[in-house]
This record gives sequence, C-alpha cells and structure tokens, in this order.
Amino acid sequence: MKRLYALIAAAVLLLIAIVLPPLPFTVKSYDFVFVLDITRSMNVQDYSDKHGGAISRLEKAKTAMLNAARSLPCGSKVGLAVFTERVPALLYSPIEVCSDYPVLEASIHALDWRMAWVADSNIGQALYNTRELMLNDVLAGSKLVFFTDGHEAPPINPRYAPDFSYLDTEDQKEDWKAGMIIGVGELGLSKIPKFDEDGVQIGFYTAEDVPHASRFGLPEDPSKVEGYIPRNGPWGTAKAVGIEHLSSLKQDYLMDLAQQNHMLYHHLENNRDMAKALQNTDFAYEATQPTQFNKIAAALALLLLLYCYQPFRPKWPARK
Repeated sequence: MKRLYALIAAAVLLLIAIVLPPLPFTVKSYDFVFVLDITRSMNVQDYSDKHGGAISRLEKAKTAMLNAARSLPCGSKVGLAVFTERVPALLYSPIEVCSDYPVLEASIHALDWRMAWVADSNIGQALYNTRELMLNDVLAGSKLVFFTDGHEAPPINPRYAPDFSYLDTEDQKEDWKAGMIIGVGELGLSKIPKFDEDGVQIGFYTAEDVPHASRFGLPEDPSKVEGYIPRNGPWGTAKAVGIEHLSSLKQDYLMDLAQQNHMLYHHLENNRDMAKALQNTDFAYEATQPTQFNKIAAALALLLLLYCYQPFRPKWPARK
C-alpha cells in the first residue's frame, strides 16, 4: 500500500514538473554598468595570478569583473563600457547575468588595450563624461562601476578640472550613491610596458618618452612657475622633469573623485572582496524574478520512484 501511495505521489510530482510555470518571487537585484580604463598604464604588471605569475592591471580588472558578475543573484544586470582619454564608449546596456552570462564572459575576455582610439588619459573628464552617459534613459537606474588606476597622461592642469556639481539633480539626497570607483593597481611605482604595433613588448617607457607636466591652458598659480612669461612662456622656461614614466595607483585622487561624485571607493586587491563590496545595500533594489521549481518536483518524483523500485531491495530471511 505504501508503494501505491508513493507511485501516486511520484505521478503528481512529475505532472507538476511538466506543467508548473515559473512563479514570481521578490528578490534582491543589482543593475551595474562596468566601465574599464584601457589606457597604457593599465598594462603595468603589479598583480599576481594564483600561480604567482605577474599579470597586468587590465587582466586583473577583467577577472574581477567576471567574478563579480558571477556572484550577483539571477535577475541582476551588467552593462559594459570602456574609456580612453576622456571619452567613454558603451559596448552594450545592462544584460541579465545568468541567462546572458556567455555574452558577458566573451566580451570581457575580448577587452584589450589596443581598442584604445587615443593615447592620452584624462581620468577626471572621462568620469564626468561617463556620468553624463549614465543620464541616458537606457541606463536609468543603473549604477556606475568605474575601473581605473587614476594615472593621467599627460598630467592634468587642475585649473581645468571638471565641475561635477553640474551633473547633480535637485532630488538627490546626501546619502545618494551613484556607484563605485574601483582603484586598480598597487601604491608603489612600477614601469609602464611599451609595445609595438603588433602588441609585442619592446621595453618600458623612459623619462624622455612622456611629458612630466601639463602644458595646456594657463597655470593655476603663475607665481610658482619658474621663468613665467605671460604671453610667450606661461609655463616657464625650465625643462619639466618627473616620474610620469612610472605608474602607481593614484588612490587619494580617486577617493577625492569618488567623494565629489557621491560614489564609494574600493581598492581592488582580491576578487572576493570586490564582489562583496558591490553587493552593497545602497546598490540593491527589489525586483520580481520568475523562479522555476520544476527541477525540485522532478527530483522528489525520482526519489519516490527509487523507493518503489529499488534495484537492490534487501531480502530478509523468512521466519520459521
């Protein structure tokens, strides 16, 4: 009799597994746009992989992006963009992290520094232009995740720094969060690899290869410029020297940018901590996610069938 009841129950569960539609459940979800710096300083190899080998900031950021996407609950969305100089390029608007993960994985793996269309790097202006991009209706509700080492080349004249207050709206509260800046790289100085047109490393940038000071516009404080000549030499006559051919994470600068833009800041040290940081309650929202229980019903039916038709049922000795 028990077997009969088990068979009936298994039949009911199998029917449920076949006809049960997805049921709507309210779940915590996230909506991000990952924007990656692909300028040359991101080629600095100041990270290590799991085998102890050196990897670039760019590769570290890409693996962290993929790990973060895998860690998000189904129903969450991630879009992808890159920037170089001061211009962001949106590759695609946010897509669902579970059903569309193969697309996300393939596109992130394909990101390369040779996609850059300009060699310069103006982080502040790129962030400003990216914030403007986020105002697009297609990205409404998405949070910005901005991956960069903060290294600007050539150095930017503070006099012409963007004013982020122009992007703020009246309904924004003090605790509003636009997203997160991810600082990529280590705090110590490292050499910047130099590559040929085929992507083969041919050495490192030297002090003679890069400008060490801004020569754009007028100086912020002419009294501090040696040899200042208002018309013919606003930047003075002295040769600029520095260490701009070396690169480090400009953490203080990025933290300041984050504060100006109502964003959080996180230093990328390991993938797990970054994925956890992105699942901040300030970024979450509740959404209705269709959830399937068919597999659970089918598994229970299978257990009941195994109970009814055990291939190795024990044979107890007959009573005398």
